[in-house]
Parts: sequence; C-alpha cells; structure tokens
Amino acid sequence: MRRKKRRLKKSVRVTFALMSALFILVSTIWVMDIGEAKSNEGQERVEKVMAKETGEQQTANKQTDEAKEKAAEESEEGPEDEPIDSVTVDEPDQQGESTVDQSGVEESSEDKQAQEEQALQESVYLTFDDGPNENTEDILNVLERFDAKATFFMLEPNMRRFADSVKDMAAEGHAVGMHGVTHDATKFYQSSQSVVGEMKKGQETLESITGIHSNLIRVPYGSVPNMTPAYRSAVDQAGFHMWDWNIDSEDWRLLSEEYVPNVMNQINAFPYENSPKIILLHEKDVTLENLEELLIDLTEKGYSMKAITQQMDPVTF
Repeated sequence: MRRKKRRLKKSVRVTFALMSALFILVSTIWVMDIGEAKSNEGQERVEKVMAKETGEQQTANKQTDEAKEKAAEESEEGPEDEPIDSVTVDEPDQQGESTVDQSGVEESSEDKQAQEEQALQESVYLTFDDGPNENTEDILNVLERFDAKATFFMLEPNMRRFADSVKDMAAEGHAVGMHGVTHDATKFYQSSQSVVGEMKKGQETLESITGIHSNLIRVPYGSVPNMTPAYRSAVDQAGFHMWDWNIDSEDWRLLSEEYVPNVMNQINAFPYENSPKIILLHEKDVTLENLEELLIDLTEKGYSMKAITQQMDPVTF
C-alpha cells in the first residue's frame, strides 16, 4: 500500500515536472515568435519609409530633369520663335524711353537755368581794384563779419609788397585776379603784347604767393575805349577772362559815404536782366570807412555777397 502511494506521488511529480518543462518550452517559443514578429514589423516599416523617401527623391529628380529639359528646349526655340515680336514690341518701347529721357534732360536744363537766374537775382559781386595796401586786412575783417565774399583785382607790385594779405584773401575764400603792373594807360595799352605781358607777370606773382593759377583780369580804367579787337583777341588767346562792371560805386570820385546810396540806387534800378550785379570798389580809406554800411544795406535787401568764379561768363562793356 505504501509502495503504491510512493509510486503515485512519484508519478505525479514526474508529470508535474514534464508539464512545467512543457510550459516553459511553449512560453519561450511564444516569446520568440512575438519578438520576431515585432522585429519583422519594424523592418517592414523601415523598408516602407526608405522606399517612400527613395520614390520621392526619384520623383523630384525626375521633375527637375524634366524642368531642365523644358527650359533648354524653350531657350533653343525662343530666338527662332519670337524674332518678329521682339522687333514689333521692343522698338516702340525704346522710342518711348528715348522720349522720356530727352524730356527729363530738357526739364533738368530748364530747372538749372531757373536756379541760376534766381541766384543772380539774389547775389551781388563786390570787386576791389588797385590793392592790396594798408586797408586790405581791415576790409577782409569787415567782409568776414558779414560772411561776404569778394573778388580782388590786384597790381603786381602791391602783391609782392603785401604778400600776407594776398595769402589771407585766398585762405578766406575770396577770388583773386590781376589788374596789371604799371596802371599807366600809356604803358599798359602800348600794344597787345604789353597788355598780355603785364597780366602774365601778375599771374606768375600771384601763383608764387598763393599757389593759385588765376585767369581773372580787369584792365586799368575798364576795357572801353582802350581794349581794341586785337587786344581782346590777344587776351582771349592767352586764356584770360576779362571782367568789367555794371555798377560803379564811384568811390574813386565821391570820396565820402555817398557812394553807399549810389550803389543801392543802381541796384534798385538794375536794367540788365539775367546778368550778375558786378560792383566796382577800390581799396581806399573812404571805401573801408563805409563798407560796413554798404554790407548792412545789401543784407537787409536780401542779397548775398559772392566771389566771381572762373566758370562764370564775364561781364564786359
């Protein structure tokens, strides 16, 4: 009886052991199948993504190649297909552009001319003859207080004597020119060579003092009546720009403050439209004494005092 029980127990244990082993084996196989299935599924997903990207890239490459081929075909066919259009369409446009540009040029030229005329109406040009001398520095000081520029037509011996004043003129932005050497009509107007010779000597002296090569000149006593056509031609050929004046202060005659209203009266009745107002002055004591009054009157009238430039058209008698 005991042996039967032991055998039964042993049989049960063996059966349980076999069942456990079988269960473990089945479980292991099941887990491995699941892992493999997941691995296969992941691999399939990767392969699908790669296939999709590859397909998209191939499509993009194909589209790019097709676009390039189409552009190449259009480029090759364009000149042959559109020669008539390019002529019939572009030619009128070019004409239109030319018309617009020409109109712009004309308008710009008219605007520039209007501005120049306006500047002439609002400006005066003070010119001083016969210097430099003992009054020059004081004249420069008065001009500086009013921010006024002037033009100095100087005699060659005086330039050498008052070289520092000549340097100051140039440094302060005034225009500098020549008035000859002798200021003696019998000597200066002896011939065309004497006229040009005196101006060239003054030009050389001025350049040696200031470094400025000026072509501005004013002949003694003005160009009428001594500057004959032959003299004028000689001056032009030498490259000089001869200036006279159209407002005479008469400070050389009045010798008093009366020259100031004389100037203002001539300005108010100025008859030369579109011509710069060129005022004749001298570096005299009376000129200096009343120069401030003249500049006050000019400023109150709205005028600016400017220097003659070598680009301006000269005023002559």
